[in-house]
Amino acid sequence: MERAVKFAFYRVFTSHMVLQRERPIILSGTSDPGKSVHVEFAGVSREAAADRAGEWRAEFPAMSAGGPYTITLSGAEGVPAVTLEDVLIGEVWMCSGQSNMEMPVFSEAPFWFTANAAEEVRNADHPQLRLFNAMPARQLAPGGPLMDESGAATWNVCTPASVADFSACGYFFGRRLQQDLNVPVGLIAAAWGGTNIEAWISRKKFEERHWEPFRDRPEDQAKAWEDLTRGALYRNLLNWLEKFDRCCGQPEAAELLPEFDDSAWNEAPSPVIQLGRTGRFLCRMSFELPAEALGRDLQLELGVINDADRTYFNGEEIGATGAETPSYWSVNRKYVVPARCLRPRRNCVAVVADNHYSCGQIPARQLLFSDSNVRFPVEPQCRWRAIHELEQTFPLRPEVPNLSSRGVDTPNYPSTLFNAMLSPWFRYAVRGVIWYQGCNNSGEYTYYPLHKMLIDDMREHWNEPDMPFLLVQLAAFHAHQPAERLEDAVVDELDFPEISPYALTREIQAEMPHVFRNVGMITAFDRGDHSDIHPRDKQTLGNRLARKAEAMVYHLPVMADGPEFAGCRQELHKMRVFFRNTGSGLTTTDGGSPIGFVLGDRSGNLYRAEAEIDGDTVLVSCESVPEPERVRYAFTGYCRVNLINKEGFPALPFRSDKVDYEKMFV
Repeated sequence: MERAVKFAFYRVFTSHMVLQRERPIILSGTSDPGKSVHVEFAGVSREAAADRAGEWRAEFPAMSAGGPYTITLSGAEGVPAVTLEDVLIGEVWMCSGQSNMEMPVFSEAPFWFTANAAEEVRNADHPQLRLFNAMPARQLAPGGPLMDESGAATWNVCTPASVADFSACGYFFGRRLQQDLNVPVGLIAAAWGGTNIEAWISRKKFEERHWEPFRDRPEDQAKAWEDLTRGALYRNLLNWLEKFDRCCGQPEAAELLPEFDDSAWNEAPSPVIQLGRTGRFLCRMSFELPAEALGRDLQLELGVINDADRTYFNGEEIGATGAETPSYWSVNRKYVVPARCLRPRRNCVAVVADNHYSCGQIPARQLLFSDSNVRFPVEPQCRWRAIHELEQTFPLRPEVPNLSSRGVDTPNYPSTLFNAMLSPWFRYAVRGVIWYQGCNNSGEYTYYPLHKMLIDDMREHWNEPDMPFLLVQLAAFHAHQPAERLEDAVVDELDFPEISPYALTREIQAEMPHVFRNVGMITAFDRGDHSDIHPRDKQTLGNRLARKAEAMVYHLPVMADGPEFAGCRQELHKMRVFFRNTGSGLTTTDGGSPIGFVLGDRSGNLYRAEAEIDGDTVLVSCESVPEPERVRYAFTGYCRVNLINKEGFPALPFRSDKVDYEKMFV
């Protein structure tokens, strides 16, 4: 059995990792307080003593791209040396945000994989590209876990097996970057779908800015949830769940026991099992417990199971989480295992998992046991099967009544994801961050100061004042109903509202490169899908991010930006629009006239307008607006667009009557 502090590297340092080139290399880990460790790396040796908290640090000189290298940690009496193998030196990037950064290259879940997913996975053999897929985790206490206890996530060589559940946006960015720079590239995916920007910002930063984000009292939340469970929405959900339960059935009792032979079942290919269609699934995690763990009650931490679960230990139910719990799909499962359930040798945790909404998952290799004295991980053998998958004709899950999506028990509570998913990496040097988030904050003017806080916060914690930060501007989108898509003709007739929530958020995102050094943005607007908030074409976005990094960070002579609004001028009954980043000229993707423009008159009304390219400008006109006062392009939730420069980069959405955000938040 292992203690809370052990002789080890922190989990962020594993075999197959990439360390950032041209920066001092600082390795760290745990040992007994005051004890010295010996670290050898690339022919250089270092002695380091653990401090009172049991943490040691060893610094090595900066290195050029290359490898592979071996790193050896020794010095704990009676403990074998720890060896990290196949370590490369190159470029390291953090890939963070919400679901469009989390969306994997491939999964069995409908609407939750990239375009040409099977072919992309088949061809994903890139030994100079390394991937670390961080598990979703949240933590209320500042500091967060050190990740050396989970035993689940490690650095992996990019192969068809390791790439499938990795961030598609991150993978295509890293693949292009590695090919163009011809150096090793390491990617860290730390993203969680449906999360607000506040969850990714440290408490320290909020306090510095005298910002009091949402902090609902637990007793208020409990009363609000009690009220919600009496309403019609909750009754609708319970009726649907009753029908779901009748259709799905239950596992056989023998399948929950350690001695059951599950060798014919599916093997978990990665730390997370991605569930396919809506239905009920059974996951068995088999392992041996050390003798000293027996004879006591233990807490079992399973991680986040999406959506509902009923969990058994050696055939006895130890806990369940479902619709009776607010935001049940994002709750970290912690159940008590009575001492009577523990067996010497083989034990089995069986999870009956219900996938209600097409993107379910079970963390398959991160069992963590603890009591008041000890805390130790177990890496089980994991196999799973579908108990029953529902037909696509089965009714969609109704709306789930929910507390504020930012409550204390959700991954959106302030700083919780910063603590758990970003904090462990501040001891690991990276070149920069790619960030894809904003849907959950759409339409909020406060996204402007919050986004600035996020960038400042990351740079301060990595101690890199000008650390590159590349963000993805939100894609065009109208309503998320991928299973029952809207007709294109219906969407094409949508009005252009005065203020669209998504348009406002895109505008705020486009401000970031103008208020920070070394911040870049690429747009996803033209790759959007009106009926799916998760557009499939992550290849184009990854390539655009890579091109932007090559121009901004690596100073290669490449074009990386699309036409950007630079001003306008009324000419007779038309509005002439000027652009930056026109490259070798303006054109359209289909050879037709530019679309997506609107004009506003003195009364404040907006009208669809016609447009024509005139040199490096666009002339916009509308018979209904003889004296245009303002002009907009793609400033809406969703519309078709086609304006690009001849290098192929799309024009950015804009409105000529943009507000001054700095004055708004003085």
